[in-house]
Amino acid sequence: MEPAEIIPPALLVPPDAYSRGFHHDDAALVLDGWLRRLASQQTRCRAVLGRLAGAFLKRRGQHELGFSRLDDYARERLGLSGRELQSLATVMGRLDGLPALRAAFEAGVLSWAQVRLLAGVATAETEGDWLAVARSRTVRALEALIREAGRTPDTGDEDEPRARFHLRCPRRLLALWRDVVELARRMAGTELTQGQAAEAIAAEGLSAQPSSGEAWPEPLWSPAAPIADPVETRSAFAEDLDWSAVAEAIPDEVAWIDRGANHLDPFALDGRMRRVVEAMQRIDWQTGRLLRVFLDRRLHRVMQFPSGARYLRERLGISARKARALVALERKTWEAPILGEAYRAGELSWVRALAVLPVAREQTAAAWVARGREVTVRRLMDEVEWALAARDGCSPIAPPPLGATLRDLPERQMCAREGSEYPDAEIVFSAPVSVVALFRTAVLAFAGPGDALWTGFERLLRHVQAEWEAQPRHRDPIFARDGWRCAVPACRSRRNLHDHHLLFRSRGGNNGHANRITVCAWHHLRGLHGGRVRAWGAAPDDVTWELGVRSGRAPLVRLRGDTYV
Repeated sequence: MEPAEIIPPALLVPPDAYSRGFHHDDAALVLDGWLRRLASQQTRCRAVLGRLAGAFLKRRGQHELGFSRLDDYARERLGLSGRELQSLATVMGRLDGLPALRAAFEAGVLSWAQVRLLAGVATAETEGDWLAVARSRTVRALEALIREAGRTPDTGDEDEPRARFHLRCPRRLLALWRDVVELARRMAGTELTQGQAAEAIAAEGLSAQPSSGEAWPEPLWSPAAPIADPVETRSAFAEDLDWSAVAEAIPDEVAWIDRGANHLDPFALDGRMRRVVEAMQRIDWQTGRLLRVFLDRRLHRVMQFPSGARYLRERLGISARKARALVALERKTWEAPILGEAYRAGELSWVRALAVLPVAREQTAAAWVARGREVTVRRLMDEVEWALAARDGCSPIAPPPLGATLRDLPERQMCAREGSEYPDAEIVFSAPVSVVALFRTAVLAFAGPGDALWTGFERLLRHVQAEWEAQPRHRDPIFARDGWRCAVPACRSRRNLHDHHLLFRSRGGNNGHANRITVCAWHHLRGLHGGRVRAWGAAPDDVTWELGVRSGRAPLVRLRGDTYV
């Protein structure tokens, strides 16, 4: 078996869906045991990553490596969000002052969900009391107790439940939707998700068109928040469940890797964090395979858990959202095995694997995996958005030519089918329930009596597009040419933009458009002029970048545009 893989190979082959030899009771106990061991191993990797991240953040390592923001660094180099990396560092930093909690955590008594909650509320004087409570109460009861104490529990999830918006529409509207979402990002000056862009679009539309009072044909389902019982104990589930500590050994390749972290420079810390993330991905791959069987067969019922989400939170200490993503990735790997192997081997990060998930098919997976290795996360997401708008129905679509300018691709590649009004495509995004409700209201406000919903959707988008494009234009054409965002690879900043001369004027550089490029304030003043970033070439498409420049040694990365060299 590979390092960090502890599951017997036979268990990693899912059984036939209708096999008569599948015994639910036995399978539930066996899979639960292995899943708890995997969760324990993952938790210990998180602890190591958190200690490394703490040392990295103290030194503001992302700046030394040429990244203006932690989120940009974390997504590009580690495949995680900056928020998650910050959270790991915060939890492990707090545990340094809570010896009892730390000892229980290292002994496997506390899951990651429990230690994350307790680290936010316990003090040196109260940690013993909180630990005693956590030993018998459920995670949900622990959250309720923290709220009763007047604190907000750190669950790692958003407080408001999320919902999915989906609308059937003609394919030609996919390109319009993509353009207006991009326009919303430019107006907001930040990299909005589609759900966040939908909120801005709805607000702009409803400021001009009052609500119609009509009801959406499909009710907005939202799971009722369960009433948390602060005295709920683990006896609420099957009485004979084994809740004893699982102190699974940490993978050998990362057991030592956080030693002396406070004395390492950001380059060394970056290398060590990447090794820990690779080990975590191998654990994730095994977890996804077992979870697919466990959740598809609803084996949580055997152990008397009311839902799969409760099982995941109480027994494994992971969120339902992460589990759903792991299972979705696992399902895709049976159609496109190369995707799963690339993730398992660390060739694709978590962020990159999720990005190509909607477009990877058996025929195109190899091309998308290769593209995921070649370009930045920012470019990869741009290409996936292009592919989702350009493909014909559900037919597979390969990535565009490497280095192609997406906005200049021929219209025939967009498969627009201008004459067709058949709703053969779908707009789908996830957002908080209130945002989905607001966007539905805006669509209905622009739909006339008897009109199809997609008609109101199109009118809403065209109204918002006209309003935003009518705003006064900036006098510097360089910003518009570069899409109103920093051109430094992997940087997603859209605020405080500067016009930078690739060849400094002090060294003879001219004011021609080919010598000028858009960069954010940090990359301009502290990156390029601070010596952490170098750039040369002809803007906008033939610029070579070096990030993490250091004297006498190779830079961290070198790219031509958004493509790694």
